[in-house]
Amino acid sequence: MRTSVAAALLAVAAACAQATTVWQEGADGTNDLSNDRLAPTTVTMGLGHNLVLGTTGNAGSGIDRDYFRFDVPAGAVLEAIVLHPDTFVSGDASFIGIQAGPQVTVTPTGGGAGVTALYGFLHYRNDQIGQNILPELAFGTSPVPAPAGTYAVWVQELGGEVRYGFDFVVASSVPEPAAALRLALGLAGLACRRFVLLRR
Repeated sequence: MRTSVAAALLAVAAACAQATTVWQEGADGTNDLSNDRLAPTTVTMGLGHNLVLGTTGNAGSGIDRDYFRFDVPAGAVLEAIVLHPDTFVSGDASFIGIQAGPQVTVTPTGGGAGVTALYGFLHYRNDQIGQNILPELAFGTSPVPAPAGTYAVWVQELGGEVRYGFDFVVASSVPEPAAALRLALGLAGLACRRFVLLRR
């Protein structure tokens, strides 16, 4: 059991190490993600691991909320959101919310279209680093993995300034040839077995 857990952790670490950084906010304020929920920063993601690194919270001049949007292309799905090791949460948890579409219509004070407009949200914790948080984040009616389309992301921390990293894993929704072949052979085997049973 310990060996399989260790192997899984190593696989996550390797995946994070190979992730392409698609956005990184600079400590000097460069590449600052939008603070406007109706005009999120566009972040381009491709198939594979897409790492977004940023900071949020209150460094003394008000809460810095981050809003960005991205597209999951046709023929692909958002398979996972892995909390990157560069993440640090002050206090108990920080917040991430995701909404289908190019904007976040829910306001931080609870107005707007209401929380049900979100695909889902999560108060993520330090002990979730290295884990896929997408299943826990998604509402019960939201499909996992998330289908192709445009998504807007909202990240915030109400306490002091913290850093975060999310690895958005985008995968093809079309089965790989080997998997498709195995599926076809399995179905053919079931069909043959059924035919034989019917002839008896």
